Amino acid sequence: MDLEAAIAAQTKDTPPDQVTELVLDTCKATKVSGLEKFSNLKSLTLNGCGLTTLDGFPTLPELRRLELSDNNISEGLEALQDAALFQLKSLSLAGNKFATLEDLDPLSSLPNLRDLDLFNCPVTEVENYRQGLFDIMPNLKHLDGFDADDNEKEEDDEDEDEDDIDDDNDDDLLDSEVGDGESDLGEEDFDEEGSSARGPTTDDDESEQGEAGESDLGEEGESDLGDEGDEDDEDGHDSKRRKA
Repeated sequence: MDLEAAIAAQTKDTPPDQVTELVLDTCKATKVSGLEKFSNLKSLTLNGCGLTTLDGFPTLPELRRLELSDNNISEGLEALQDAALFQLKSLSLAGNKFATLEDLDPLSSLPNLRDLDLFNCPVTEVENYRQGLFDIMPNLKHLDGFDADDNEKEEDDEDEDEDDIDDDNDDDLLDSEVGDGESDLGEEDFDEEGSSARGPTTDDDESEQGEAGESDLGEEGESDLGDEGDEDDEDGHDSKRRKA
């Protein structure tokens, strides 16, 4: 299957600007074409396609991972610089024909490149190959699976690279959820802090409450005083009877 047919088979009716990943391994092509509309692509693999040149590589400003392993590319990495791959973090060129450090020098223009794979390329046999590449690309974290101190890349680092691909989608989802939460929170707060079930207090209510309080107090007070007076009268009569 050729490259453009494979692209059509994978994307089908999905709008190009909604496609974030394409796996086009082993598709037959000598150059990369047909991807110009996929401006939000974050992961692209073109392993074993028979590519011989990167001329005309499409502008993919959101691309994080690019795999071009097992092709026949020997030069022309300037095309990746021209493609505005400013977000690219992981690049695999393993199994290609790069033979000198000078061939790889254009990669220094990729500011976020952290992981580079050149396994089985002739350049790996060049003296001081590793040190030379880390000098060219000071932001590089791993080369062929090892850091500058020859420590092997850990699984946590690989998981982090995987997570980076979907960061933007997760952020959009979180922003949407937070927006809904703010709306719900606002309604709840209004219910709790707003008017009570009895409704707002008015002057008439205060008047009625005052009258009710006075009425209750008056009845209770008169009743209590009356009862106490009767008790005093009875005590007075008893006293008189005792004196008599």
